[in-house]
Amino acid sequence: MEDFFSGPGAPDFLHIFSTCLQSIGTPGFNAQFLDLIEKVIKADQCMVFSYKTPRPQCYLTYNERHAKGVQNMVQTYLRGGFKEDPSHDVIEQVRETGKTRITTMLESDGEEPFAVAGIGDRLTIVACRDDDVIAMNFFRFKENGRFSVSENRLRFDFWNAIAQIVLLHFSERNGAKVRSPLNSLSAREKEICEGMLRGLTADAIAWDLDVAPSTVLTYRKRAYEKLGINSKSALFMLCNAGA
Repeated sequence: MEDFFSGPGAPDFLHIFSTCLQSIGTPGFNAQFLDLIEKVIKADQCMVFSYKTPRPQCYLTYNERHAKGVQNMVQTYLRGGFKEDPSHDVIEQVRETGKTRITTMLESDGEEPFAVAGIGDRLTIVACRDDDVIAMNFFRFKENGRFSVSENRLRFDFWNAIAQIVLLHFSERNGAKVRSPLNSLSAREKEICEGMLRGLTADAIAWDLDVAPSTVLTYRKRAYEKLGINSKSALFMLCNAGA
């Protein structure tokens, strides 16, 4: 991280960071945020959950690499894995104190809910604003090693800034559309998932979009992989749309 503040990567970081700031409150935020995270901390997978309600709500989920063994992590977590999350105590502490907390897989007490084949490390940032508590989870696959730990003052200031950006973007004042996890998808993938959420069949979606049904299935598969799900019911659950 030091390289992005005082080293040769600083100008690029400033550009990425300012672009992310400018995208707050727009559907394009997810792409800019993921670009920032990928280039600075080099995470292989990212998930952002809200704990405003007893069952977490997913604001953002993205996995570009689709590594075997780490697929469907989001739906596993939302279907009950969150109940065993050792970060629960940290989430409640942040809700009470309002102070941002940073935890890693090694620091967690209890069973790791994301301890699936292929995951080598997890970095979780928990922060709150008003009545919303969010947890940003970043993952590294085993072959890419663990996250490096920067000097504490730099690390805390960086993650406090990132947490406030995320909280500001996903606040209710910006409307429900910006909180959709589908915003991490391509335009076509998002259209197809939205059609499914409206109850349309693959054939009906193909007719609406003037594409072949096989094209719909291809984009649906890509969307599921990026979102970390594998079924229509999981899509409804992920988007809080009801079955």
